[in-house]
Amino acid sequence: MDRRGVLAAGGSLLATSAAGCTAFESEPDDEAPPELVVEDVRVPAVEHVDGDVVPPVESIDADSDHEFAATFENAGDDGEAAISLYLLEADDTDGDVLTAGAPARVTVVHFAAGERRDVVVDDVSSEGYDAYFLEAQIGSVEADVRNDGEDGLVEVALTSPDGESTDDRRTLELDADATETVSFDGPFMREAYDVRAKAADE
Repeated sequence: MDRRGVLAAGGSLLATSAAGCTAFESEPDDEAPPELVVEDVRVPAVEHVDGDVVPPVESIDADSDHEFAATFENAGDDGEAAISLYLLEADDTDGDVLTAGAPARVTVVHFAAGERRDVVVDDVSSEGYDAYFLEAQIGSVEADVRNDGEDGLVEVALTSPDGESTDDRRTLELDADATETVSFDGPFMREAYDVRAKAADE
């Protein structure tokens, strides 16, 4: 009788020990990830005041030193605009057709929200060209990213107007309760960009 009792007790102890081992091995990792909030996304919207979508083309006087100038206004957030100077030349077969290549110069100008100002581009030769125009694009998009969770590696991405992530992204270490300003440098087309953030290991 005593022997059977000991064997039964031993089997019970073995089962309990195995169950305890299984529970210990399956214990989940309790390390919390960053909890991210993107706030205050800043996108400037700088446009030529005399142009309706398309900036006006100005003639170049071949007999004088030309100053490339235009007036722009920011209807968006405080930020930088990329002002591009395009030089145009008349087509050899049709003088009414003007063609342009890459921008002759791109100047980054900071605009406050609602600011209206003249932009002048100089030190560019107009020789051989017949006209020009100045076009504004988004110079940079900025956002503040706040971490309401634990320390961790964070990936911040610029999203296109259709909501898809672009190739522009930043990876940074963000402390708990910290806020970091993230900037994406353009130029970008004048559209409604946004910024998204997530833990880098998601």
